[in-house]
Amino acid sequence: MIRANVILAVTKRNFNSYFSGILGYLFIVVFCVAAAAMAFNTQFFAANQANLDQLSGQFHYLLLFLIPAITMTTWADERKLGTDELLFTLPATEVEILLGKYLAVLAVYSVALLFSLVNVIILAFLGAPDVGLIFSTYVGYWLAGAALLSVGMLASALTGNATVAFVLGVVFCCIPIFVGGLAGLIELILEPFGYAGQLYTLRTATEELSLREQLRDFSLGVLPLSSIFYFVLLTALMLYLNLVVISKRRWATSNRSSMSMHYGVRAVCLAVTFVSLMSLANAWPKRADLTAENLFSLSDATYDTISGIPEGHQIVIQSFISPEVPREYNDTRRQLLGLLREYDLRGGSRIEWRNITVEPFSEEAEQARAFGIEPARIQYEQDGKVEEAEVFMGVVVQSTTDNVEIPFFDRGLPIEYELTRSLRTASQDSRKTIGILQTDANVMSGGFGQGGDWEIVTELRKQYKVINVNPSRKILADKKSSEDDKEASDDNGETEDATEDFDLLLAVMPSSLTQPELDNFMEYVESGKPTLIFDDPFPAFNPQLCPRQPKPMPGGPMAGMFGGGQRPDPKGDNGALTSLMSLLNLEWDNGEIVFEQINPHSEFSYLRPEVFFVSRSANPAAFGDSPITSGLQDVVCIFSGKVNGNDKDRDSGRLKSLLQTSANSGRLEWEKYTDASMSFMGGGVRLQENPLRLTDKYAHDIAVSVQSDDKDNPLNVVFCADADLISDQFFSLRRRQVLDVEFDNVTFVLNAVDALVGDEEFINLRSRRSKLRTLEYVESQSRDLRKKLSDEEKDAEAQTDANLKAATEELQKAVTELKQRDDIDLASKQQLLAAKEEQVNKRINAEQRELEREKEKRVREAALNMKRDVRRIENQVQFFAWIIPAILPICFGLLLLGLRNISEQQSIVPERRR
Repeated sequence: MIRANVILAVTKRNFNSYFSGILGYLFIVVFCVAAAAMAFNTQFFAANQANLDQLSGQFHYLLLFLIPAITMTTWADERKLGTDELLFTLPATEVEILLGKYLAVLAVYSVALLFSLVNVIILAFLGAPDVGLIFSTYVGYWLAGAALLSVGMLASALTGNATVAFVLGVVFCCIPIFVGGLAGLIELILEPFGYAGQLYTLRTATEELSLREQLRDFSLGVLPLSSIFYFVLLTALMLYLNLVVISKRRWATSNRSSMSMHYGVRAVCLAVTFVSLMSLANAWPKRADLTAENLFSLSDATYDTISGIPEGHQIVIQSFISPEVPREYNDTRRQLLGLLREYDLRGGSRIEWRNITVEPFSEEAEQARAFGIEPARIQYEQDGKVEEAEVFMGVVVQSTTDNVEIPFFDRGLPIEYELTRSLRTASQDSRKTIGILQTDANVMSGGFGQGGDWEIVTELRKQYKVINVNPSRKILADKKSSEDDKEASDDNGETEDATEDFDLLLAVMPSSLTQPELDNFMEYVESGKPTLIFDDPFPAFNPQLCPRQPKPMPGGPMAGMFGGGQRPDPKGDNGALTSLMSLLNLEWDNGEIVFEQINPHSEFSYLRPEVFFVSRSANPAAFGDSPITSGLQDVVCIFSGKVNGNDKDRDSGRLKSLLQTSANSGRLEWEKYTDASMSFMGGGVRLQENPLRLTDKYAHDIAVSVQSDDKDNPLNVVFCADADLISDQFFSLRRRQVLDVEFDNVTFVLNAVDALVGDEEFINLRSRRSKLRTLEYVESQSRDLRKKLSDEEKDAEAQTDANLKAATEELQKAVTELKQRDDIDLASKQQLLAAKEEQVNKRINAEQRELEREKEKRVREAALNMKRDVRRIENQVQFFAWIIPAILPICFGLLLLGLRNISEQQSIVPERRR
């Protein structure tokens, strides 16, 4: 029977001895400062997130040296000082002594971890961190340290020298931390012998046993049961080995070899049991979600979708997943399998999940391809070499009425949203229909330089039926005409051209329509049917489509150069969409773009102001109060236009702003940011490198919603003045997750589609993500500096204008004086006037160039000063963040040492005090 009072006595003895000198406090100070340096590094400010991601990514390195420093004296000093014999003669069992010493070092580590909570206080000062995320992160830190403490104690039990115990502790702790790289090491060793394969199975198994991998979920705000099992089982195994080592002193000399063999077999059996239990724990992905937004729990929309499947209607989910994937896809694979298991458990008889493991070139691979699941060729770095692998990670959702394929789950795809959407689509008897308007953007047939449908079409087909809409004929037609058209298209086997059979019309760059096509489009909009419009003064995905440019020649620009091909008809309304703007009661200049001076993401500071973020963190009014913008945080706009509405429509609710710049923005007219060019690929347009930008202190609408129930003028339109927002690049960024920042362009587009067709069930699920918790203190300081830069730019421009105005007035004065002279004839006067104008104009041009150089110099110096000041603010925050964590343990240590010294002085007889 284990006695708690004995364990507590041993714990107290060892804990007090650790803090009897300065060394214990020194280790804690080093730990706190090192943790602060890892948490508040340069990358922390670049990410602009109030979390401990930087510390979590390197915490195992910190443990690698802290843990051996704590445990090196646990057994080694006892053996060195000869107190181990005295210790084991006490009325206490070896198990009680072992547990007492373990609890002592665990208490020391817990104290160090408590002191490091100063980092959380600093984080709370800088922003508003997620409390649940921070709590789970520290639980992970504590469990990881608790497990490694038993490893460090084992190293200390093997030697009587504390220094050797420290070195052994580092070596032993490296095993659970870096065991994930064991497969790579074996492959490297076998390579000289001609082995060029990949040990996928071994790699997966070792990575699951890696402490670094087990710590990952805790840093995301999750308490996974499997990882808790891992740390508990690792601790139990290492403590058992400690017990074996300290029990060796009782073994008879004659039986040492047999006893070693006996306990060695026991240890191996325990290790096998440990691995087996870990496998069972991984098969049951139970975990507690502590994030504020419950990001890792099934949403209400998912539960509603599952419960909404009719009785007797079974959905079959077939997943085709490779057994081994590159390391960066391990987390995606694990989450996908865990969620599919949850769907299977929650669905009961309504859902049947079949998981098919797909090896390359196997029968299962051909079966996956038959369902439209193609492998993705992924390049990844392995041991300094670039490798390539074919990975299957797709899902087919089948019902008696429909099939939905998700070809591949890339790292950026929201897994629950994709599965739930596919599940609901397959369980419905029919899908709603989206019509894509044919324009020069060629959304459904591949635009200029493209070879297929846009990504938006592929995305919409996962939820809706998508059809082509030909604007050259009436879009609105009677029912009989619609049926005749449908039969004709079915007979020809061609893409169906809609005449009214769709729930939403998506129009990209309608400014490219001819007048008859625009008239048909306007007739549809006037009917009040849902319409989603994207147009753009300067579409960066294809500058040939600029509304102020003529329609591109059929066959490309080369056809027009050599006189081939027929010149296309001119654009309707001259590309200005005048009739549409009049109908919507909006103002839109088809050449004017906006820029934004506030950039909340310093890692993208190299972007020009015309490529900007509509960001909730930098501008609280960036997103309007609408389901379309619910949960959005960052939308990227590229050379976006703007729309103006009137206050009367806003007050009545007819007009709602969806995307809006901050007041620290401005406008650029067509002539101010473009130059004439003979570049064919640029569509005759060339951008100016550094146009003059003056903020106008107004917020500008990028996207608006216009809705009216008026019987005479019904409207249901969303108009966005940036067509790049829907381009393929943002779908690719979302899918591949190549950047640290998540852009909401795709989410905005899909939300707009759902809201217009009246299906808002997935809007909240699609927007489900952690709240953007930025470094508010740094942002507030930087905001003042950006305002100062803007004022400096305006002052430089005003001074330049004033100097040019003075020079111009001087010229006018000289001309007037010459005109008033009567002592010369008219011909001489004209010659003098011409000479004087030429002289003054040359001087004005020279002064203008000089003033422009001076202005650019001032603006450049102001920008450099702003960046320098921002960096100074970050350095100040970093300095205090590194120093403050050291102050508390130092003060606490000095206080305890002082109290102990006073207590010792009082216990000495006064006559013996010096």
